[in-house]
Amino acid sequence: MDEHEEINYKTLRRIQQGEQTSSVPTKINVNFYQNLSSYIKTIEQSVENEKNPLKLKLFADEAQNTKKIANSIYELREKKIVQAALATARGATPDLSNLLDIEKKLYNALVEQIAISRREIFEEPIDRYSKKQPISPPVVDQSKRDPNTNPIVRVLENTPEFIGTDEKTYLLCKEDVISLPREMTEPLLKKGVVKQIK
Repeated sequence: MDEHEEINYKTLRRIQQGEQTSSVPTKINVNFYQNLSSYIKTIEQSVENEKNPLKLKLFADEAQNTKKIANSIYELREKKIVQAALATARGATPDLSNLLDIEKKLYNALVEQIAISRREIFEEPIDRYSKKQPISPPVVDQSKRDPNTNPIVRVLENTPEFIGTDEKTYLLCKEDVISLPREMTEPLLKKGVVKQIK
């Protein structure tokens, strides 16, 4: 598309066809999206102001068709941007020469998010198990127990780690005998996760 070419239905159809046949985003005006938005608003105003029923239908059809083509152009380019971000994350160097600044923003955000997700999936689980072991509740020594402390329970089943009311991380293992805060003990008793001993 020529930098100074006016946007109209014909030029939009040509851009759409170019995007459909190209594997990379085609070259478009740097102000394409702003100009497209203005063009659609102009058509919509024509629809609002037109009194002639025949012209009104023509303008309404033009507005609807223009929006469909505009959406198609964006989605075709969007798909290529997503593919480029994936290619970059996998070590390739895709052609980004025809991306507009706003499209590069989307591309960069996608590349960053893919990298973050990969780290979370492939690296952080190892760190989680090797460096961030949850705090196991202390096993109670019955002989040294203060008679006024929290309830003592036996754990009946393993639980996923969770944050207790005291903001500590707990990982309950079957057959553990532990002391837990009373406000935590009651819901665990109701669920059958623990059995109170004292």
